Amino acid sequence: MKKITLLVLILIIQFSYSQETKISKAELLKAFNETIVQKEKGIIHTNSNPWFTDNTNENYFKKDTITLKNAKSYKRDYCKIINWNFYKKDAFSIGNADYCNEPPSQKVTTENDWIKLNVEKKENYLIIELFNQNKLIDKFKILSLEKKESEYEKGKMDYILKLKRLTE
Repeated sequence: MKKITLLVLILIIQFSYSQETKISKAELLKAFNETIVQKEKGIIHTNSNPWFTDNTNENYFKKDTITLKNAKSYKRDYCKIINWNFYKKDAFSIGNADYCNEPPSQKVTTENDWIKLNVEKKENYLIIELFNQNKLIDKFKILSLEKKESEYEKGKMDYILKLKRLTE
């Protein structure tokens, strides 16, 4: 009886850890790709529908957990924002914006702001690695990707991506 109880307990623990994430690399890249709005080839529109996060305390590069939202329907109730402006499913520019001063502004993009993204599966979760000029600059574990039908665009999805910064 003890062996059966122990076996059931082991299976329950194993099953709960394997359910840590249900998102695949393909699903994540598809989400990034479908939110790209580029009207002209060769021109990157940084306001096309970026994935954004709060940077009010100017601590984006130090925060342990980051929540990125992509939709215009999500309320931006903070002044300073970091935008991930995707122009390919695996590449974006980082935009540092201030929406509380008139006119709203975003800092000029430099070569340090062009990011190549790599997604890797590790055990039971996905890792996002960010590269600038072929150097690893940041690494995140994907905690969740929520999606819901857009309130403003029929047939489109809105996303919330939660990431945990990894340090090694």
